[in-house]
Amino acid sequence: MSLLANIAATTTAGLLIAFVLDRWRSNAKHLPPGPTGLPFIGNLLQLPRKNAHVAFRDMGRMYGDVMALRVPGLTCLILNSCEAISDLLGGRSAIYSDRPRSIMGRELAGFEGAVAMLNNTLRYRACRRLLQKGLGPSAAQSYVPFLNRQSALFLEDLQKRPEDFAHVVKRNVAAFSAKVAYGYDGITEDEDLYQLAHKANEHFAQTAVLGEWLVDLIPILRYVPKWFPLADFQRYAARAKPVVLESVNKPFEETKRHMDSGTIGPSFASMLLQAHSGDPEEEYCIKWSSAGILMGSMDTTTSLMSWFFLAMALYPDVQAKAQAEIDKVIGGERLPRIEDKEVLPYVSAVMKEVFRWHPVVPLIPHALSTDDEYRGYFIPAGTAVVANAWAILHDENIYHDPENFIPERFFEGVPDSLDYAFGFGRRACPGQHFAKAHIFVSIAAALATFDVKKARDARGIVIEPRLQTVIHRALGRFISPRILSI
Repeated sequence: MSLLANIAATTTAGLLIAFVLDRWRSNAKHLPPGPTGLPFIGNLLQLPRKNAHVAFRDMGRMYGDVMALRVPGLTCLILNSCEAISDLLGGRSAIYSDRPRSIMGRELAGFEGAVAMLNNTLRYRACRRLLQKGLGPSAAQSYVPFLNRQSALFLEDLQKRPEDFAHVVKRNVAAFSAKVAYGYDGITEDEDLYQLAHKANEHFAQTAVLGEWLVDLIPILRYVPKWFPLADFQRYAARAKPVVLESVNKPFEETKRHMDSGTIGPSFASMLLQAHSGDPEEEYCIKWSSAGILMGSMDTTTSLMSWFFLAMALYPDVQAKAQAEIDKVIGGERLPRIEDKEVLPYVSAVMKEVFRWHPVVPLIPHALSTDDEYRGYFIPAGTAVVANAWAILHDENIYHDPENFIPERFFEGVPDSLDYAFGFGRRACPGQHFAKAHIFVSIAAALATFDVKKARDARGIVIEPRLQTVIHRALGRFISPRILSI
């Protein structure tokens, strides 16, 4: 039998085994309700290809706030309510803190040590302890001077190149993250390091998406050679893996060399390496945790700032009110700083509303480590459990008129959107103190410095931005300075 025939037969056998096991388990006990699937492929054709958070919310209105979907080799549980998320990801976090299986990202593309993709193992818990130690509130406070200084550089760069908005914002995020992770002061000038982190971050975004790659649903496909005509995933992984590993190893090794020569400032990596016992496992955790700090916020913070600028263009009254608060409290003598957060409540509400209006991670995946029952339904071990944060943040029973941008809602006692923005239970983001501080300063300083208006075309006609489009390129066309220098 030819090699191609062997591969085809193996794949078919894998599908049949997955189908039989899936039917056996689901018939043994009842899963939560969900759409009826097809033989062999289950709900594969019903999985949304875009705006999945909206589609899952709509499905939930039909099947309930706890809904099951099945595809070959995987059961997926969608949680569309605060109650279900709190009960399972919070109250039962001991067994709901794994991550869904990721053959593509973790095994093939090189992210085997990425903390965000680890199961709730001893290694994950060790990495998390390191991150909590190095990124807690007291550690965040020590980086305030750099954060305030970096915000001024960010605004100066944005004023010079508003048309290159996404690039400017991403470099600002990278500069702050590299300072925290490795002690770098000049990533904005270190083109090689920036490009390396940027490319690795893109590979993470491509390979970590639940259900995006067939090999994650049919793990036996990992053995298909990359020259096989249908093995695009193998060829992509072969290109990605060297970039990923270099992005993790290069800055870490450079930090160690700079520590030996005494030419680097304090950082997450250097602090932990100084106390390092020599255990290779501990060093592995320090290395991957440091890489996670650098790469973890590049796309998310850039997207969040994109939505912020778009909101200011669409809601000029909100922008004017926030600017008036800054002008009254801070004046025009300096930029807002993180120390001003408590005296700028409306600006803080604007930040919360950006997180609510367009959460940058609308679906947050967990996985179940052992069989469980909930509300009388059976949930098998290995089930991917997806918290639909967007559905909660757009629940009209919690946030009135959810499609509109209304910061004032946070003075009316509604739940804080930040409670849903950084994950749940034992998978909550350990770097959220840094992220909140960085985003607040960026938003407040941008409001103090720029007016954001809708763009106009060559004939002077206003261009109405559309929410469902990528907005990075258009943003620079409606950002203009309030002041000419910083």
